[in-house]
Amino acid sequence: MANEFEFLDKHYDPTEIAEVAAQTAVERFGYYPNARTSTVIFGIAWEKLTKQIELAVSNYGNGGVYNAPAFATLTSDGLQWQIVVTGLRFVNATRTMSGGRPEYEIDEYSNGTVFLNADMGDALQLGEIVHLDTGIGTWKKRVEVKNPPSY
Repeated sequence: MANEFEFLDKHYDPTEIAEVAAQTAVERFGYYPNARTSTVIFGIAWEKLTKQIELAVSNYGNGGVYNAPAFATLTSDGLQWQIVVTGLRFVNATRTMSGGRPEYEIDEYSNGTVFLNADMGDALQLGEIVHLDTGIGTWKKRVEVKNPPSY
């Protein structure tokens, strides 16, 4: 059985270096050959990231959004969490095919926002995170990987 953060772990790298996170983002395409984009959060401790998400869900259950970098709401049917986490660093990789070969464009962002969808757990608890979308962020630079794979 998957834990709440198993999916998120695939979009995370513990590094502080954008190029390392970019390599992780590109490598993820090997596991998901039909994917066109890959996002990896970096520059934040795993424990801090997961605690922010747990706190967002807890705050919702307690009746409010408190001064926190994440907040959560429920979908109208009450079956899924919609969680927004702000202030993150992430890289976003896009893969296109050119002449039968993959080409990668990778950008680094700071002060970024990601949107998570998670299943509803028991009694307003966090269930398994099932989707991640990137929102906005401050574009920092184009990032190159040293040895891009040729899937």
